[in-house]
Amino acid sequence: MTKSSWRKLLVVPAVLSLALGGALLTATSASAAPGNLVVTSPTSGQTTATRDVEFSGTAVAGSKIVIHQDNQAGAVLETVETVPASGAWSVDHVYAADAAVSQTAFIDGVVGGSGFSDAKSVSFALPAAAAQLTVTSPTAGQYVTSRTVTVTGTGIPTANIALVPSAGTPTTGILVGADGSWTGQVTFPADVDRAQSITVNQIQGGAGRGSQTVNVNLPATQTLVVTTPKDGDTAATRTVTFSGTGTAGSRVSLDGDFPLVQATVGDDGAWSVDVTFAEDAATPQSVRLTQVTGGVGTGDVTVRFSLPAATTPPTTPIALDTPVITSPENGAEVVGSQVTFEGTGTPGSNILLVAVPTDQVTPTARAAAQPADPTDPIVVGTDGTWSVTLAAAPGDYTAVATSFLLGADGQPVLDTNGDPVVSAPSEPVEFTVTATPAAGTTPVGTGTGSGTTPVATGTGTVTPTGELAFTGADITPAAVIAGLLMLAGTALTVVMARRRSRIA
Repeated sequence: MTKSSWRKLLVVPAVLSLALGGALLTATSASAAPGNLVVTSPTSGQTTATRDVEFSGTAVAGSKIVIHQDNQAGAVLETVETVPASGAWSVDHVYAADAAVSQTAFIDGVVGGSGFSDAKSVSFALPAAAAQLTVTSPTAGQYVTSRTVTVTGTGIPTANIALVPSAGTPTTGILVGADGSWTGQVTFPADVDRAQSITVNQIQGGAGRGSQTVNVNLPATQTLVVTTPKDGDTAATRTVTFSGTGTAGSRVSLDGDFPLVQATVGDDGAWSVDVTFAEDAATPQSVRLTQVTGGVGTGDVTVRFSLPAATTPPTTPIALDTPVITSPENGAEVVGSQVTFEGTGTPGSNILLVAVPTDQVTPTARAAAQPADPTDPIVVGTDGTWSVTLAAAPGDYTAVATSFLLGADGQPVLDTNGDPVVSAPSEPVEFTVTATPAAGTTPVGTGTGSGTTPVATGTGTVTPTGELAFTGADITPAAVIAGLLMLAGTALTVVMARRRSRIA
């Protein structure tokens, strides 16, 4: 009995201790201090304007406020270490973009070393999650046109974007706008390979909120340099030397007021090519030079310069051979009613033949009678010969021939002074016709261009309408030539007038 009683005595204090401990625990919980906690924001059932939520209210001055996720055992979201003397407290918390719309916050605290007896639980709603991070430009694998790349996209308003190139310096501090859009730039070094990437990181509230990487293809480094001509230069001649440097083996193409010109960059990196501009090319010039290396553009330069004023080359005077009348010969006697004239001259030229009574040829001849009116000209053939047959009345005659040019349009060819191109007159030929045709007529006949390729044939009539002035019988060769020249001038005027009339 004694032994058993001793053991019972040991059990009693243990039971008492357990009971006392439980009572003490219950007493601690029951003695939690009042914090006078009031939560004014957010309110129960509220939908906040943003995911940056302000928690605010009042409590005992000097107390500590603790905001938990869901309940007292939940993660601590924010704390207010000491409530000011005014009793008003507030703190912001930014919910993640992927946080649920429905939220519950448990707010309690500590005052005088004891927990609040008046903890609060508030349920509210967040706005729909903002768009997640996207990169709209450049697109994956895009061939960009510059080594400075503009990057654009969308994200969470107020978040920060950092662009991290695979080579080069990152760009940070890019703010996502209220509309969710953002833009920034990164620059790649000139000596890196063309295949590169850009990583886009989004940060909000000190935490990462998304990351994307885009691969891009950079342009080849621009290496084309144009040394001559320089912008604003005036070239010494219209043959201009273009020269410069580039990537060895590349092709340099020149595009301007001339057919396409190309040059190849030598192993030493130099290139040069001469371009001759036309005399009618404009004085101000703009030439674009491009370089292609391995099928990729590696240079694009435009040079603006001036050419010297165009020079007009001296014109060679148009000259015609003096025609020669070979038949009839000087002093010949022609028997019959027709005279065949033959001679030589410049192939392709037109022959004007004047045959008039000798006594009408004087150096003071003024109003010449109407000379020949050929329907078709007498054209010198390709072998340099010509002929024409005229009807003639008996008498003494003097003939002279000149040549002139007609253009393809039938108009006379003019020299640099604007005068018709006419040869010197032939040596005059005097002959006598002894036949007796019908009285009162002078040469009537047909004309042909002779030679291996006859040019034209036709008929014409010479009908004098008056007599020439005459001051003496002493007809010198000079006097004959002067008179015939006047007749030839009149004849040429008539021929060309008729020619223009026919063409019109």
